[in-house]
Amino acid sequence: MTHRILIKNGTVMTLSEGDAQFGATRRADVLIEDGRILEIAAGIEAADVETIDAADCLVMPGLIDSHRHVWQTAARGVCHDDTLKGYMREMRFLRAKAYRPEDIRIGNWVGMLEAINAGVTTVFDFSHCINTPEHADAAIEGLRNAGARAVFAYGFNNVPLEQKGFADVAARCADLKRVREKLLPNDDLLVTMASATSDMPICGIEQLAVEVQASRDLGLRVSIHTNTWEYPERPPEVAVLNEHGLLGDDLIFVHTNLSTDDEIAMVANSGGWIVSTPETEMQMSMGPSVIGRFMRAGGKPTFGCDIISNNSGDLLVQARLGLQTQRMLDNAEVLRSRHAADDVEITTRDMLKAVTVNGAAALGMESRIGRLEPGMDADVILVRTDEINTMPIHDPVATLFLHVHPGNIDTVLVAGKILKRNGRLLADMAQVKRELLASHEFVNREIARSGVTLPEGYQAD
Repeated sequence: MTHRILIKNGTVMTLSEGDAQFGATRRADVLIEDGRILEIAAGIEAADVETIDAADCLVMPGLIDSHRHVWQTAARGVCHDDTLKGYMREMRFLRAKAYRPEDIRIGNWVGMLEAINAGVTTVFDFSHCINTPEHADAAIEGLRNAGARAVFAYGFNNVPLEQKGFADVAARCADLKRVREKLLPNDDLLVTMASATSDMPICGIEQLAVEVQASRDLGLRVSIHTNTWEYPERPPEVAVLNEHGLLGDDLIFVHTNLSTDDEIAMVANSGGWIVSTPETEMQMSMGPSVIGRFMRAGGKPTFGCDIISNNSGDLLVQARLGLQTQRMLDNAEVLRSRHAADDVEITTRDMLKAVTVNGAAALGMESRIGRLEPGMDADVILVRTDEINTMPIHDPVATLFLHVHPGNIDTVLVAGKILKRNGRLLADMAQVKRELLASHEFVNREIARSGVTLPEGYQAD
């Protein structure tokens, strides 16, 4: 049976305009039929529709988070004063060992609800706590339960378990293929598939090459943490990948802050992508953001919330930090010449592109999401513009990008299904609280019982 939704009386920002008009708005209605946008026009009249009144709301595409470890939701804030070394000890080498498949499912389900609440309709889930095949299955179940759009990136990273869930990288490649063929063969559904490689300083280029090739054989995009650690013998990871002929437009690099300008140009010239997660990078000694260098090399940056064990799930916070940090870096260069800056190079519209159209393209979904156009999937958010922090509207992009918080997100639709309405998630919040707290308490009990914090032979420096 056909289901139609009519969003009436909104201020519509399609993000379909050219560069000069990007972020322009107009008063219009949006007609949705069976999960896709049918028409955008003023004064649409349609019968047999569910009507959403968007008066005093900005109607726009949902935000796109290109890098988040969604499984960590129940560990919210445990790494608040950690460097990267502390994060590795606390999450990757300690808590990850205690996670059951059930904990992965709960973390992914609730984490996606958090994203929806903040107006994020698509998340690239870098799932690097796949201790067994059952953990992978549970992660996918959690993503599906939330109802949002997600890319499940199957993680190759090994957690230091007493009893290994996978004998070697070949076993993980076999399970990658199982998940692709049995669980996520269709790239047109809400939950699709990618891969998340091991970290090169841990696994080496030979194993990383195997992981990348196994992923490409299955038609998957590949996400890689690169040039994140600083130590005297650190290899130039992007350059090493280039030397081995592994660069390509299907690679999504994360952080990459310690890369040289030549390496940044290699990524841009190959058509690859870089995801910045400024809050993590600033705290955890990963080096200055690469947003400016990547854009100047011709690249299109994207953003992610990264680790809920430290950061919130508000993607706009990450993009704001990225914008203002880059402005600070650019201004510092001018100040060295004993002059004041005359203008800013990177704009709020550049960063709005990063969390919408660029994110869609990075995930290979630019024909489906990131803009509001007839025929595209109806991933739509309504942002209130009549609240104390959003009025008056001088520039809609400025208000959205610099002033809006999750409490201003009135309504969220993914593929035409309403997941948040009138400022409230349409989820059983009592069940959310019960299951999330139970998972959190279980992991804490397991950690207290084991008393083990680091794998045998691990050197912190």
